[in-house]
Amino acid sequence: MKQAIKDFLFGAFIFGMLQHIYHVRAKYDDIFHALLVGEFLGIPLLGNYYTLRLLPHIYGELRSARLRLLREVDLLELLHEGPSVH
Repeated sequence: MKQAIKDFLFGAFIFGMLQHIYHVRAKYDDIFHALLVGEFLGIPLLGNYYTLRLLPHIYGELRSARLRLLREVDLLELLHEGPSVH
């Protein structure tokens, strides 16, 4: 019973904020990856030295970031509604 009340309160008060934090973090991560990978595509945004110094730290995330950036976006997802958001 205690766990059910705890889950209900979490869902009522914190779940929406947590989802918003995840969306904002994903947007900032996408911008960061675009800055670093943009250098390799020929868009001079950062110096080569800094890009090469940061690349080993995000190497593991590049595949998932590329898949997230290249997938189709639904209108309901932009409105933060629908099954792909929750």
